[in-house]
Amino acid sequence: MNYKVVILTAGVGKRIGSWGEVFNKALLPVNFKPVICQIIDKFPTDVEIILAVGYKKEQITTYLTTVYPHRKLAFVDVEKYTGEGSGPGYSLLKCKPHLQCPFIFYAVDTIVTDPVPEPSNNWYGVAEVKDTLRFCSCKVDEQNKIVRIDDKNKNDNTLAFIGLAGVHEYDIFWRSLEKNITLIGGELQVSNGFLGLMHSQSGMYAQTFTWLDTGTQEEYNRTKEYFKTRQF
Repeated sequence: MNYKVVILTAGVGKRIGSWGEVFNKALLPVNFKPVICQIIDKFPTDVEIILAVGYKKEQITTYLTTVYPHRKLAFVDVEKYTGEGSGPGYSLLKCKPHLQCPFIFYAVDTIVTDPVPEPSNNWYGVAEVKDTLRFCSCKVDEQNKIVRIDDKNKNDNTLAFIGLAGVHEYDIFWRSLEKNITLIGGELQVSNGFLGLMHSQSGMYAQTFTWLDTGTQEEYNRTKEYFKTRQF
């Protein structure tokens, strides 16, 4: 099917410690390859990749245009990548003109070992965690349909959103994201758009992945250790 992939790389990466002062976190090496290349290489070469860039954007644009000279890449400049009103939802809205078709949403601090399905329906990437408090999380019914989304609050959910999703009904997604401008932690979150898909007639379904996080220094170190004895 005809679809695109959007990767958010604009953030400062404050949670990865001193690494973030030198590199954009998208370039952190895992298994001898930057995280962002681990993501891009999961998709067919004819799929266009949209990249939201902000913090240390020259590192991203220079590196990727050098490594992928024949791949179709589009860089979207996100000037407000920190402070009140910034956040993943804001960055994603900047990419909207490039995403008027089904697309896959991908946060750059997420690695999955499984194949990523096409966005032929609305799906929401999840993994089971012990504590969902620091994550956007969800509850599902017997058909694995998402029935509730909670964004970084105390709840009884066990499934965390991993920053990976398939958006088939992109028109509904954009309307919902633009309509709901509520800030969470001072940032505009992507959960506002996914709530629209959850309430759509088609609904949105949980897609379980084997998930590795590179968003914090502790999780990044754990991910590197994981791949010392594994390949993917």
